[in-house]
Amino acid sequence: MESPLNCLTTKEKIIKTTMTMIAEEGLQSITIRKIAAKAGVNVAAVNYHFGSKNAVINESLSAVTDLLKDAFQNLRDDNRDDITNLSMFINEYTDIMFQYPDILINMINHVIHNQLLDGHVEYIMFLKTEGIELIKLTLGRIRPDQDDHHLYIKTLHLVSGLSYPFLMGKQIKEVMGVDFLNHEIRQVHTRMLLDSACRG
Repeated sequence: MESPLNCLTTKEKIIKTTMTMIAEEGLQSITIRKIAAKAGVNVAAVNYHFGSKNAVINESLSAVTDLLKDAFQNLRDDNRDDITNLSMFINEYTDIMFQYPDILINMINHVIHNQLLDGHVEYIMFLKTEGIELIKLTLGRIRPDQDDHHLYIKTLHLVSGLSYPFLMGKQIKEVMGVDFLNHEIRQVHTRMLLDSACRG
């Protein structure tokens, strides 16, 4: 059976491999030599397309933030009801965050210290101009009795509830005994988030 990487250009292969390595091994273990070996290309090809390890990682960051932006498209689906759209968004967004925790923690650290990379800036701008508003508008249709102030607070609660477990990582399991790496546990959490956003 042909490898899915064989259908990609060399540049796409390098990005996809880097994303997989980051998901499986974390950012700290990434080297250009390892990327080249796992992508089945030579080091010169990585340097030709990207020039440095940081450039490969930044491009991979952009690819992950594109996945996160795609998750927001669930909120635009006119063929489903708003609660289903919100549920699909929450589940997809959570799965992406737990698949690429190092990239997202790296992004949040850069945001906190005001050292944004290109991929960070693009995603933060998306959140400011579209993402947060999409969540708030969806909640507004679900809860038409709520004013804008309450809807923005609900949006903040939802985004915080999505982010906190993945930021805490293994500490949550150590402190509370809840393993968010377990997909079923995440499903319970996302159902509770959805219930709180829609009814609370």
